[in-house]
Amino acid sequence: MHVGIDRIRTSMRTFLAAAIAMALVSLVIFSAPPTGPLVSQTPEARPPMSAAVVPRGDVRFLVVGLTQDRERTDTVEVVQWDDSHHRVRVLGVPRDIPISLPGVQTTKLDHAYATGGIGRARAAVVRLLNVPIAHYVVFSLPAMRQIVDLIGGVPIDVEKRMVYADHEQGLFIDLYPGPQVLDGAHAEQYLRFRHDPEGDIGRIRRQQHFIQAALVQVHKPAVIVRLPRIIETARGDILTDLTTSEILGWMQRVQPLTPDEVTAASIEGQPAVLYDDLARMRLDFWVPDPRDLRAKTRWLISGVPPSQGNGSAVDRQAPAGPARSTSGKKSVRGSSHADP
Repeated sequence: MHVGIDRIRTSMRTFLAAAIAMALVSLVIFSAPPTGPLVSQTPEARPPMSAAVVPRGDVRFLVVGLTQDRERTDTVEVVQWDDSHHRVRVLGVPRDIPISLPGVQTTKLDHAYATGGIGRARAAVVRLLNVPIAHYVVFSLPAMRQIVDLIGGVPIDVEKRMVYADHEQGLFIDLYPGPQVLDGAHAEQYLRFRHDPEGDIGRIRRQQHFIQAALVQVHKPAVIVRLPRIIETARGDILTDLTTSEILGWMQRVQPLTPDEVTAASIEGQPAVLYDDLARMRLDFWVPDPRDLRAKTRWLISGVPPSQGNGSAVDRQAPAGPARSTSGKKSVRGSSHADP
């Protein structure tokens, strides 16, 4: 089976926000052509590429977003494709969750990637959830910033004042509450903020909120004219084990996907200071509630909603609003135990 350029353009519009949204970067790969320049060429310029036949059935993907230095995880998500119901479920996994590795009793999930790359990170998540994960997608925040700018920003109602500074990382967060259109730089601030009582759980919630807003934004006709540059940017900073033909096969399988067919949840728990055997010091962890971890894993696999009190799946859209300035004084906050 062959996929024409027009069909790639049409399906790309539905999934483009996944290149921006942390949890759904994998869907960009499914819906994007193999390279950016391919989109701007005519069908006569290059022969059509064949799509692999993707086996029927549910499949899970590990999606990892990296920090600026590309050495640590900034976000970790498990994406479940529900083939029979044509839905996507996204489970956010806090990077500060304790995991065990061969020869290591307790360390952070973040440290699994830092010391062993995507192979060790995937093995750690598989062991945590006790479910297999077939594929992986790794992307970086610089690509996300560029793509948000190329689609004209994402409307978000920022729920509160967000201020934080980390000179070592070059991370400066300075957002005011209220409806606004976030450009790439301010979208990164919104997605990375976690210096409040909610910590990583609040950040995961905001990332999933951002997904819904981005999926709505990407349906605007003005985005279509920017497709060649957007696709090239998204594909240039993403690492995956999927082949080109598999990407095209998945593109055909998932289209069309609407925001209503994407739900998300995070793992509940509580903060605790534990000894990290890899770091050889006491650090802040997010210790999951065992019952909620089991309930959310069951929801990820089967779609059965967790019982009330064990958390909630997220499936909502952010209201659009006028852009507003984001200026003000910055303050430095954080714990001496916490990773940046």
